[in-house]
Amino acid sequence: MRLSYRLVAAFLLALGVGCSSSSSEEPPASEATEGAEAPQPELPPAPEETTTAPPAPPSSPEMGPAAAVTTPPAPQMPPYAAVVIHEVKDYDAWKPVFDSNVEARKQAGIVGEGVMRGVDNDKLLMIYMPATDAEKVKALAESKETKAKMKEGGVKGKPTVLIFKDEGGKMAPPDKTGLYGALLQYNVKDFAAFKTALESHEPARNTAGILGYGLGQSVDKETQAFVYLQSDDAAKIKTYLDAKETKAAMKEAGVKGQPKVTIVQEGSMTMYQQ
Repeated sequence: MRLSYRLVAAFLLALGVGCSSSSSEEPPASEATEGAEAPQPELPPAPEETTTAPPAPPSSPEMGPAAAVTTPPAPQMPPYAAVVIHEVKDYDAWKPVFDSNVEARKQAGIVGEGVMRGVDNDKLLMIYMPATDAEKVKALAESKETKAKMKEGGVKGKPTVLIFKDEGGKMAPPDKTGLYGALLQYNVKDFAAFKTALESHEPARNTAGILGYGLGQSVDKETQAFVYLQSDDAAKIKTYLDAKETKAAMKEAGVKGQPKVTIVQEGSMTMYQQ
């Protein structure tokens, strides 16, 4: 599940080539007059000259005919991700401490980070970290060094750490910035059935103003699902979640109990240089 932040547009150049033609009439042949020289016998026509055109230069975006622009493939996100949710005493004091621990995150197979802040409480943080190895991320989260860094950064209470496998979705286009998001933690009867129901509910999400969604499955508990919703308005997300139709659809999809909901505003996504 990619929670936000997206990662490329392709353009085609088309150059039009115009052509024109013209014709002219030959003046009429002059009439024969007395004393003119006798006509010469006709000579056989000269053989046609054949020429070989030089090879055309390779096309480029600046030359016609139209040149195709090759779009580099979008970066592939790794199969796992971690989300850490906690409250801090002071964001400006926490961020430098978090940044100083980037090498430890890289060593754990984490390839980037997205820091989001709570809509109703800007000291509540949700950090999204795509990763290549779930076990290494678990070890990092449980290490004494990480706990010491959190304490140094002013983290309040015990953080929530969710590690999951990316199970697809349809995120908002990358040009949509400053969006709001909601992380939903569901307990479901059967994950495959829930995924099918979630995908079929896309028309209702579109009508409600939900611009994108992502789905993840816990690496520790296969019946725990994580859904991330995106919109340009936090109120649209709340209205969608509170709607009777949504609640009925989730119940039919096999959701047990009420989901835990965290609503945030997205920031920028930073991918690490490896």
